Amino acid sequence: MKAAHVQFDSARRLLVGTFDDGLTIESADPCELAERMFAAGARHGRVSMPDWREGDIAPASGHKIAFEVRLNQLGRTA
Repeated sequence: MKAAHVQFDSARRLLVGTFDDGLTIESADPCELAERMFAAGARHGRVSMPDWREGDIAPASGHKIAFEVRLNQLGRTA
């Protein structure tokens, strides 16, 4: 399991997932990002995201939910 962080790049309208080892994965679709990050070693509960208080780097609530649900689903089937 790798620790990771996901934030929103508002200039490019992308979600950006960065692992502690420097690997970066980008996608506009939160479910696709979850699938790609899962394949790279991310697991539910080990991915942090900024919340609304941190401004425009925070993913939208719907994107956060979609990402977490998909990552959790993938973990249950693995």
